[in-house]
Amino acid sequence: MISGEEYRKEPDGKTYLLLKKTKDTFEEPMIQRAKPTGVLPMARSERTDAYKYEITGKKNLAMTFERVPMNAEQIEKVVDGILEVLGRGREYLLSEDNFILDPEYIYLCIPEYEVTLCYYPEYNHPFAEQLGKLFEVLLNRVDYREERAIAMVYALYMQLQEPDMTLERIRDKLREQAENQDAAIGKRWEYAESEKPRDVYSRDISTEAIAGKGRSRSRKEEISGREKKSPRKNSFWERLRKETERIRFTRGGKEDREYALPGVPCVREPAPEWEPKYTKVLSVKKTETGPALISQRNGETVFLTKFPFYVGSHAGYMDYTIPQDTVSRFHAKFIKQGKTVLLSDLNSTNGTKVNGRELAVQEQVPLVNGDRIWFADAEFVYFEK
Repeated sequence: MISGEEYRKEPDGKTYLLLKKTKDTFEEPMIQRAKPTGVLPMARSERTDAYKYEITGKKNLAMTFERVPMNAEQIEKVVDGILEVLGRGREYLLSEDNFILDPEYIYLCIPEYEVTLCYYPEYNHPFAEQLGKLFEVLLNRVDYREERAIAMVYALYMQLQEPDMTLERIRDKLREQAENQDAAIGKRWEYAESEKPRDVYSRDISTEAIAGKGRSRSRKEEISGREKKSPRKNSFWERLRKETERIRFTRGGKEDREYALPGVPCVREPAPEWEPKYTKVLSVKKTETGPALISQRNGETVFLTKFPFYVGSHAGYMDYTIPQDTVSRFHAKFIKQGKTVLLSDLNSTNGTKVNGRELAVQEQVPLVNGDRIWFADAEFVYFEK
């Protein structure tokens, strides 16, 4: 968190991030007029002591992947997007050291994962050091079930340790890593295909004599699977197979099985008798208790089973999904401090209210029994059981 940061939601519904300003710089008016792609828009501020950034509806990297691990494709898009914005910044004389590469200030457009970076003219943190810390965070957020994702982040992190590290070298390393991984996957696929048993293959049969005729011929035969000799119809092994496959069930008082083998008398084996027994219960599921929400639309009870607990419309990312167009993808978050549950709005488009009062962005409000909560127009009642 940067010292002196402040969030503000204005009457026009737009949300702004304010960062402390101590001097005038050429970057501020330049970004306001040129609006470089991938750089967080700067608005004109009525305050002379603050830079003003519009963040309406934007979600940061830390929030997006707090619950869901990043796969290789997402990492590639995010890292490539960051490096592309940094490279584009040079065209506008923007210093790499003034881009904030903290996950809290890297904004993503879901589901395309387009990257927007915050340029703070007075930040002045070494670019390589920031990028190293970012890759350390990504290593903790990566999906460890994906070998490609781990290899990609680790290779980029090791590239930062090189003495001649540059932005171009890192971008080349990212592309090289992606190509190597794709090639490795292709080789594994080819190997797997080559190891499969061949169902059909061809063979030359040279100059076979045809019985009963005084001539010979050369031909190719298509043989399916492994070459097999079909047994004679009345061979011993064929009769044995048929006899052993014959199983008869008799439904007298009890169920018996009769196995027939050639030359062996029939043996009757009674089926096992099962006595009725009662299954011993090891445990009984306890009724859920704790803080919860009751939907005023359908009466559904939503228990807050873990913290932080996310609410929004983005299925797969949220702990509780509200499938309404008015609810933002990442709408609000519940956290717990001691025994107190607090609610905060995640820069949602239509806001979060508690007992009719709209919350400011990132404001944390303690909840008590009976509080009425609105996520946009979805109403809930909070209680602790």
